[in-house]
Amino acid sequence: MNNKGFHLSVSAVSKAKNHSVLAKSAYNSGSKLIDDQSGEVHDYTSKTKDKVLNLVDSEGTKYAQLIEKNVLHTALITPTIAGDLAVTREGFWNDIERIETRKNAQFGTEIDVMFPEGVTADQRIVLVERYAQNLSDRYNVLVDVAIHRPHSHEKQVGEIEVVELTSSNFHAHILLSSREILADADKGYVLSKRKNWTQWSTGERLSKGLNGRGDELKYQRILWADMANELLPENKSISEKSYREQGINRLPKMKLGKSLYKDVLKGRRSVINEYNETIDEINAYIEKNGLVIEYDDKGRIDLESNVQEIDGVTVHYKKRKPFARFELSNIRLVDPAAELTPATPKEDSQAHSNAVNDDVLDEILVISDDFEQQKKMIRSALFSTIDRLHEELAHQSKQTITIDKNIKSTPRFTEEVGQDYSTSRQKMIELARQISTKEQGEALKEALALVEQFRQDDTLQTRRAVTSLEKQLSQIDKIVLNNETVLKKLIPLNNEVIADYKGLKATLKPFAAKLNKLATGFKALDEIDIEKSDLSLQWDQAFADLQEIDVSNNMDTYHKFAAFADLDVERFKHFQEEREALSTLKAVEIDADADTRLTALTADVKAFKTANDNDIKQLKQQINTSQKTYQRLSPFYEQRIDLLDQSEAVIVQDNDLYDEITQTKTTQLNADRLDDWRNRTMVLHHQLNKAHEQAKLKEEAERAREEALIRRRVALQQRRQQASLKRQRINETKAYRDRFDNLVVRVRNRVNTLYFKAIDAPIEVINAAEAVAAQAFIFTALKRTDSFTALQKSLRDTDAKKSAAQVRKVATSLWQQLERLPDNQDKVEVLTQINERFEHVPAITIDAATLTQTVTDHLQKTKSAIQAQEQAQTRRYSSPRPF
Repeated sequence: MNNKGFHLSVSAVSKAKNHSVLAKSAYNSGSKLIDDQSGEVHDYTSKTKDKVLNLVDSEGTKYAQLIEKNVLHTALITPTIAGDLAVTREGFWNDIERIETRKNAQFGTEIDVMFPEGVTADQRIVLVERYAQNLSDRYNVLVDVAIHRPHSHEKQVGEIEVVELTSSNFHAHILLSSREILADADKGYVLSKRKNWTQWSTGERLSKGLNGRGDELKYQRILWADMANELLPENKSISEKSYREQGINRLPKMKLGKSLYKDVLKGRRSVINEYNETIDEINAYIEKNGLVIEYDDKGRIDLESNVQEIDGVTVHYKKRKPFARFELSNIRLVDPAAELTPATPKEDSQAHSNAVNDDVLDEILVISDDFEQQKKMIRSALFSTIDRLHEELAHQSKQTITIDKNIKSTPRFTEEVGQDYSTSRQKMIELARQISTKEQGEALKEALALVEQFRQDDTLQTRRAVTSLEKQLSQIDKIVLNNETVLKKLIPLNNEVIADYKGLKATLKPFAAKLNKLATGFKALDEIDIEKSDLSLQWDQAFADLQEIDVSNNMDTYHKFAAFADLDVERFKHFQEEREALSTLKAVEIDADADTRLTALTADVKAFKTANDNDIKQLKQQINTSQKTYQRLSPFYEQRIDLLDQSEAVIVQDNDLYDEITQTKTTQLNADRLDDWRNRTMVLHHQLNKAHEQAKLKEEAERAREEALIRRRVALQQRRQQASLKRQRINETKAYRDRFDNLVVRVRNRVNTLYFKAIDAPIEVINAAEAVAAQAFIFTALKRTDSFTALQKSLRDTDAKKSAAQVRKVATSLWQQLERLPDNQDKVEVLTQINERFEHVPAITIDAATLTQTVTDHLQKTKSAIQAQEQAQTRRYSSPRPF
């Protein structure tokens, strides 16, 4: 069974980890891809070219060797159901990066596979493309495939001399997109609005009858093994199963990883290398003596499977993960022909094994025939125990961190849903204090360092030193057990709080959705208020125009339609107060009465909007009618005025004509009547000319009187115009100030809806954040509003300058308040919540950065500071794990 030929690993390509799917695809395919959004160029074309290395052999002879290109084959695989699609690697992955906008977005999934021995170059292409096509059809995604030649690891010997260290590892990178790719007649292809189902949460997938994440990984591993075995001879077939699952009587070694593998090739060693050598010796001893491994642990191999039909093929999935680790101190080597000795019952059924089991270790030590080998075996057993304790502590630490985060969040839970979690929180705090992981982790690091010292200088490995280390590990083992006992009490309590909180949030969600929907209605009312204000000015102007041409002076008519422009402010204020009251309700306060109030408010707002819409409709009709009347009659009125101004001295000679011209209503004016008046005036003028010589003195007197009358009219007209302009400026100024005050009120209400006070931060920070948001809304509204007169624009520009200065001032205050906060997780939470709210605030730029960019910079600096503190306090030893 060639189990060395099986390797398949799955990893996410995520924005949260600063990954670029374009860079990943460019590296895999050896391409040059350009990021359309950032302009960054990812050029890996050198991987598709051969290179020459200057080498030196073991005898010191120099020679040159051609190293063939690293990338052997690439392909873009699309779902069969989508048909032939015109897709380019650069265009497609740019589309993915453009559509995945969340800061923690996942661009796709990468599967790395190793080709087993016995597969030819042509078969590698067939195998990986068949495998990729199967996944593409299953998930309906694009799959970007690249086959790589084994990497060459190089070591500098002299100035130009190089020794080539190459591993035989033909492998493939299989990159799956996060979105489904769909055929489109116009664009060639489109991406699905939602991520493909492999990106969904396990809970949601199971609720829809789909497999969990673990099942899918198992499916991908089984599929690769089955497809590869179709091309392999039986004696070289591979399996995705572990030695224990296959019943192979061998112990697995630890994976070295790329960096440790290079260290081995370059002559460097570590305790992991020594451990793997020990495992090789034990396996050789097992094979030589025909022994059987008896695992004395709590491990299991689950045989029960979850059977599902996938495209007509029956697929089996393990319901639970097989046990994948062991400890040297917890195994026994027995003769299969002999009767197995039952395990001795332990005093405590939940107690862990001792750090080193003397009986088992003695049996293992029989393998060696010298003192140095026995020391090496002991070191390997100690390392195995340390590794197991390290893994358990890491798991407990992860659980504790999650619980601590929930403990810190309980005040926020109470603020959000109104439920009192103080009792549960106190119990959780008391239990959490009983858990110790950090100190034990440090102790394990010291223990590991001591084992490494033993390896480097075995004179330090005395019986007393080993016994002391065993006691220390035994004590850590007891603390790990105690942690596990406490977590069994703490986790249900934590889950109970989270479940209750989520339940109340679920209750709040539909109510909040109705409130959010109601916000649209209030936005419409705000727009109605603004529109009515504009219409009020238009009606004033239209009525003033009619007055100017003597069409109407009926103030009852003016007030009738002016009333349509009035907004019932008290009723509107009542609606806002009721909405505010409903918005402050916590989840525990939401009942049938609250729903009834919300329903009634929604109906009232709708009715109020309908009534105001009718008012606006009637007022618009009246303004339109008045404007058309003015446009129709104004020319006739002006012509009559011109006729009177030009020929009044002639017209006044005929009292009937003069009275007819001056007393005719403007609405009765028309072209025919004006032409008649002009003709009659010309006749009268002709008659007067005939008597000119006889009435010259009288004419001069009349002319003087006419000029005086004209001057008086001009003066009167000027006074009227000045009064009108003054009235207009006063009205414009008042209208602008009323509108600005209304804007400030609406902004204050809008900022309140962002719930800055829900942030668990000092009041100075909250007040500063609210001030920044308010000034941002005011500044943006002033800059975007342009429906003003020249005077109002001047007032608006003055207020905009003041608002810009105020924005900078309050923003500076906020940054100063945030800088005073200590760099810890609480500050991260504060910055995160402020940033979430600033996403709903207009994007304004301060010092070449938006509010969210500045807060994000603060957040990144805080995280970097926390990380630096944590790295300074502890440096975790990271080593590969079995399997």
